Amino acid sequence: MQDEKQEEQQGEKQDATQDQELFARIVGHIGEFVERDVSYLTPQSNLGTSIEGMSSLKMIELLLYLEDCFSVDFDESVMEKLETMQDLESYIREAQDVSGPQA
Repeated sequence: MQDEKQEEQQGEKQDATQDQELFARIVGHIGEFVERDVSYLTPQSNLGTSIEGMSSLKMIELLLYLEDCFSVDFDESVMEKLETMQDLESYIREAQDVSGPQA
């Protein structure tokens, strides 16, 4: 019983670490795209208002760039639902879980 609990805790820690790594990668790619420091972004940051100079056209270009970076597809219905960095991270993680992890 205790072994199961320890395994569960280790799994949760690993998931949290993977989430932090994915978030850091997303922030890094956004920084590359906008060519400025965006390390201030948090999971609660609004994609449209937290990144300086982000217009709706620039947002579409960013998502196309992230499609290439993470080998995921953002269809139009998904784009409308992505409001925060957490939304973006969750979508990428779920898309990668379905298709397998990508670089």
